[in-house]
Amino acid sequence: MDEQRYELKKDIARRIKMLHIGFICVVVYFFVHVVFSIYCDRKLAADFDKLRDNHLLSTQTVMARRGSIYSRNGEVLATSINRKTVRIDFGCDRFRKMGFKKYEKEAAVLAKNLADYLGDRSAKEYYNEIIGNNKRIMTYKSYTRTVKAKRWRFWESDRIDTVYTTSLKKGPRNLRLFRDVDANEWNVIKQFPLLNKGITYSTEDHDYRVYPQGNIALRTIGRLEHHRSYGIEAALRDTLAGHDGKQLMQRIAGGYKTRVPDKDNVDAQDGYDVVTTLDVDVQNVADAALRNQLLEQNAIWGTTIVMECATGDILAIANLKRNGTTCVEEQNYAIGIPVNPGSTFKLVSAMALLEKGMPTSQTYHSGLGQRVEVGGKIGAKVQDSHAIARETGGVIDMRRAFAESANVYFTKAVYDTFHKKPVEFSDFCRKLHLHETVGLEELGARKKPLPHLDRKHHSRINALVNMAYGYGLEITPLHTIAVYNAVANNGRMVAPRIILRTERNGKVVNEAPVRVIEDKICSRRTIDTLRSFMEEVSRTGTAAEFFGEKRCNFTSGSKTGTAQVDSEINKVRYKRGDGYYYGSMVTYFPAENPRYTIMTAIFTKRQPGKFYYGASLTGPVQKQVATFLYNRTYTEELAEGKAFVSEIKGGNIEKMRKVAGKYADDYTADSRSGWGNCSQSEGGKLQITQLDTDSNLVPNVVGMGLDDAIYLLEKSGLVVEVVGCGKVVKQSLKPNMVVANTDKRIKIELK
Repeated sequence: MDEQRYELKKDIARRIKMLHIGFICVVVYFFVHVVFSIYCDRKLAADFDKLRDNHLLSTQTVMARRGSIYSRNGEVLATSINRKTVRIDFGCDRFRKMGFKKYEKEAAVLAKNLADYLGDRSAKEYYNEIIGNNKRIMTYKSYTRTVKAKRWRFWESDRIDTVYTTSLKKGPRNLRLFRDVDANEWNVIKQFPLLNKGITYSTEDHDYRVYPQGNIALRTIGRLEHHRSYGIEAALRDTLAGHDGKQLMQRIAGGYKTRVPDKDNVDAQDGYDVVTTLDVDVQNVADAALRNQLLEQNAIWGTTIVMECATGDILAIANLKRNGTTCVEEQNYAIGIPVNPGSTFKLVSAMALLEKGMPTSQTYHSGLGQRVEVGGKIGAKVQDSHAIARETGGVIDMRRAFAESANVYFTKAVYDTFHKKPVEFSDFCRKLHLHETVGLEELGARKKPLPHLDRKHHSRINALVNMAYGYGLEITPLHTIAVYNAVANNGRMVAPRIILRTERNGKVVNEAPVRVIEDKICSRRTIDTLRSFMEEVSRTGTAAEFFGEKRCNFTSGSKTGTAQVDSEINKVRYKRGDGYYYGSMVTYFPAENPRYTIMTAIFTKRQPGKFYYGASLTGPVQKQVATFLYNRTYTEELAEGKAFVSEIKGGNIEKMRKVAGKYADDYTADSRSGWGNCSQSEGGKLQITQLDTDSNLVPNVVGMGLDDAIYLLEKSGLVVEVVGCGKVVKQSLKPNMVVANTDKRIKIELK
């Protein structure tokens, strides 16, 4: 009994143990199942998120808008517009379901609409493209079937129908049908037949750079191209570009995407706008005038620069190369081509001579057009283009030498003054910064080494003589106009400037200051003398044909230059004997208070019936640009009330009356002819008073312009020395003195 009871207990204990083991297994099973389920759920969720991110979500670069380039007056010179590249899925469900016949019918309507709206291709070309895209992507198969058709109420007959089925070919399905379009164009196009219901497409945005002014000032404004970049576009690439952003985007139906908020999103920062000093109106005039002259004279290339005296602002910079019957902007000749300047360099020579104390009355023999040896055997042979001062036996002073661009005079004068220490002359040229760039370095301004005429120079005397009249050194047109502008600006040399400021959303971010290179390039006395020289060139010298008193209604100062080219330009060597010439002219105006400086330089080859001297070659361009600026400025000043009667000069009464009729509200005159001066009463009324012009007496020329003053003084037998420019403010001999009782020399000061 006890044994049976023991066995029973043992059996119960075993069963309880098995139950425990089973319970533990169930618990473990459920635990493993839960863990596995959680793992699978998370794994599936992660895979789903990854799948969703790959197919629905994407990080897209948000392109920054490139800044625009403006003229000084706000005209757009370069800007960016957004364009869309649209790719249409020609294998989408709608095209497959509509059948070829309906597709073909709507394709014809779509082709006509695209041709009419975009105007870049014919309807036939668009139609062939639409049909061709469909055939490249889909294959149509046909089979016939018999169907019952009711003819009458109770009579049916068999009818054979053709049924088309479609299948897709391998290859790309999204194809471009038309050119890139803007948002407004796309909104119109997608309403056209075939595209207006349930098609699938994708769009890609691009920024396109457009230039509303065309190729005007092309080399200065510049371009960004794959093979080369240049101009402002390249120089200020980073400033204009801005910074791209990034944005999480989610795909939705119809090929559209929408923005998804995300902490990693970064907004794009648009580029800065750049405001230049260029004046579109002046640029157009300069470009047209230079273009016409290059074509008319069959010249090779040319450049015209218009600069504002006080600031150095470049209002226009045209660079043209003749290409058959048209001209193109291929290179920035104004800043990138150093050449022998020729006679325009005589301003530097005259400045150096005057600073060394040479009087303007110093005379030399001109050589009367013959070759003259200057500096002996170690010097050079020099010749003028024509016989100068034949009536005086060839003897001329500095004023006439400058007016008639006498090579022999300036080479002799420079040699006599500097041959003992030629390095002083080259050092003076360095003071004018001819050995370094003077501005626009960001646009690629170039320089060439300037000869240093110290004892180490093996032929410094020969180099000194050649430099005196613009040979033996190479400078760019920008260097030349910078020096002349300094003379017009009372000795203050400012760097040429083409960038005024950068802006964002109309607010100034950075402003470029006027950069002064030299406060004073020489003494005021030298400046006044040089300006009187240049004004003589305009009145009676080599520029008189264009800016003389009878040819021009405003006063100016000019200098012309002609160089037989002996330089390497664009890796091509040009020698003097090959007949290539570099003609140039520099002009500032108005003479009394210079406001603008203009330079034109043209490179040409000597040919029958065409000009190659600087004055005739460049004068028409200079005159056209200067006249436009003068007329515009005169109109603006009249509109602003800046024309004052007190600025009217004395002189010929007939001319004074004509000017007074334009400027003065009311005036009175003692006579209708003769010589007179003007004064203004307290009420503002202009009074023209006749002067006594007895030839035996010293005339009163205070208040007169230089032309009239010199005429009256020389008519009285006086030798005139002129200082300054503008109106006569002082004369050394008192009016009404008997001329016979004087030494017949009179000095007049103009201001």
